[in-house]
Amino acid sequence: MMLMAATVSALMGLPCGAGAASVGDQDSVVTLSPRLRFLPLDEQREPVDISARAQALMNYRIVESDMATSRPYVVSGSEGRLISGAGDQILARHVQGQPGQRFGIYTPGTVLHDEQGNTLGQVMIRQGVARLERSGTPLSTLTIEQSPREVSAGAMLMALDGWTPPRQLIPQVAPDGIQGRIVDRPGAGRIVGLRDIVVIDLGRHQVTPGMRLRVQGESEGVTDPVTGETLTLEGGVLGELMIVRTFEQTSLALVTRAGLPMATGDRLGAPLDD
Repeated sequence: MMLMAATVSALMGLPCGAGAASVGDQDSVVTLSPRLRFLPLDEQREPVDISARAQALMNYRIVESDMATSRPYVVSGSEGRLISGAGDQILARHVQGQPGQRFGIYTPGTVLHDEQGNTLGQVMIRQGVARLERSGTPLSTLTIEQSPREVSAGAMLMALDGWTPPRQLIPQVAPDGIQGRIVDRPGAGRIVGLRDIVVIDLGRHQVTPGMRLRVQGESEGVTDPVTGETLTLEGGVLGELMIVRTFEQTSLALVTRAGLPMATGDRLGAPLDD
């Protein structure tokens, strides 16, 4: 008992001398008053697993330069067929490369613009992958290696860039004052929800993979019936997204939080404190 008393007194900073309560005294009571010490929150959060959306992320690509340049495209399937699938051969024009080189098969998506109407690029949605068998002029022959959907005449071909999404991303704090906008939800409508992939009008010089941005609702004007003044009601936070891949003028992002309905055109900013 004396050893236990000494231990408790040492840990709690209680005196063990003459002024201390004797443990042997049945009537003494030792009152412990714990104190809380607050530690600053660590800026680095737990990694976010994005592996479930890896394939979808690889299916979207942004072309930002040389949009007017003639790109390789599918003319027809083998034996003149208009639609082809995995294992079939296709004929294409303007293909340059070595036998064995792999090309993505893409459908052109939305042409992206900033708020001033300037062109930022175009979304390309991948339909499958083809391998070059024989390069020729004007036609080259390729074999479709994989395609979850039928490949139609007119589909575009682009050399694969080798990018693969990381399995996890560590959240990063966005700089104060950063502003942007959701400009597209590839291959879908305007409404944006949880785990959706979106395109934003911020490029690699403004954001980096892992950076968090809040989706901000639009402000609303309200007229004061007494004074006639126009008052501004700030829009609430609709959700949050995380940057996954950056291009020169645009980026792909994944919606990680969704509290209220979001849509293309919604504004972005640095996240508020949780």
